[in-house]
Amino acid sequence: MEWTRKELKEKAKFSVKAFYWKSVLVAFVLALVSGGLGSGGSSGRGDSGNTTEITGNQFIDGIGGKYAGILAFVLGLAAIVILVVVIASLALSIFVFNPLQVGCKKYFLHASDGSADLNNMGYAFKNNYMNVVSVIFLQNLFIFLWSLLLIVPGIVKAYQYRMIPYLLAEDPNLSFSEAKRLSTEMMDGEKWDAFVLDLSFILWEILAAITFNLVGIFWVNPYYQYTCVELYKALRVKVPGPYYVGNSEM
Repeated sequence: MEWTRKELKEKAKFSVKAFYWKSVLVAFVLALVSGGLGSGGSSGRGDSGNTTEITGNQFIDGIGGKYAGILAFVLGLAAIVILVVVIASLALSIFVFNPLQVGCKKYFLHASDGSADLNNMGYAFKNNYMNVVSVIFLQNLFIFLWSLLLIVPGIVKAYQYRMIPYLLAEDPNLSFSEAKRLSTEMMDGEKWDAFVLDLSFILWEILAAITFNLVGIFWVNPYYQYTCVELYKALRVKVPGPYYVGNSEM
């Protein structure tokens, strides 16, 4: 099916206006749970490491080693706390945020067809929850592993697997291999155009940034989500199967 950016965006604008406040809320939740954990690191030359070690020894010697044990305990406790926080954050992302994202996609799918039910946000928690969790986890894992090669392969895979959450929103029983196959077929020959579609929102993103994301919350986020849904609906006809947008039995 042929599609144009203008056509998708016009349909998206209509949906935003039809269910404005509900869409703003769901898009806001989706933006919150879509964030990832950041990590940072530093490295230095060997001589810098020696300087740090000497300074540390001088500090310990200066206080006679009196508090060395306490310092070691505090540092160890801090490391444990950081590890627990990281593990808890990952667990929250995998078991709560990821299925919630699928539920938000479910909302936008149905709202674009005229049925804006906020209960759809909890859809994945009530329909084959663990399968949804595992499929989205594997999707993110595969994208991450491809990103380790170079940035470009990771981006390509992100677009290749882009439709997996929408497919799960229609059928939470899909296995990862089947969802990956369907998404790959849907995005075949469409990845560049989808990238350009995303790029067409850059001015909106800049406007959102200079308004402290107010424009993002109250317009850009729901507008973009509905545009993505319209892209999914345009490409869904490329693959066979009993998965139809707006099917109340899904």
